[in-house]
Amino acid sequence: MDFVKLLQDLVAGKVKQIEINEDNFFAFNQAWLACPQHKQIIGTAAHDGKVIYRFSENESK
Repeated sequence: MDFVKLLQDLVAGKVKQIEINEDNFFAFNQAWLACPQHKQIIGTAAHDGKVIYRFSENESK
């Protein structure tokens, strides 16, 4: 899975959220940390070890 592309789509508004399960979390986290806007991409824990990430333009940069 191309997490860099997913993050770019999230920041660009092409997708509203990204749902990551625990099996993909480490690989996603590496792409998330490398993303220049990572402080604006907020994750919320969900059921069954999933995390839902959304882009917030209002967060500090």
